[in-house]
Amino acid sequence: MEKVINLLYDIEEKANRIISRTDEQKNAKRREIDHELSLFESSLTDETNKKIQFLQNQADKELELERKALIDDCAKQIEQLETTFTMNHDALLEHVFQNIIGA
Repeated sequence: MEKVINLLYDIEEKANRIISRTDEQKNAKRREIDHELSLFESSLTDETNKKIQFLQNQADKELELERKALIDDCAKQIEQLETTFTMNHDALLEHVFQNIIGA
């Protein structure tokens, strides 16, 4: 009977050691996964920030080109108005004068 009790005791000790090693392996795997997840999140954050910066730079360039195009267009329109005014100054003045006097 004592032999059976000793065998059961040995089995229980071995089972406890197996459980203990399994817990250690589980904890080690959990730390490894946490570390890999942290690296992945960091990499993803860096990549996302780079893409955001690229898109921001691209949008800034496009806005600058559009702004320059609008400035150029306005300058051309002003130049055309000045040219029209210079060329037709007398006729425009006469037209305004005639409208004032009611003719």
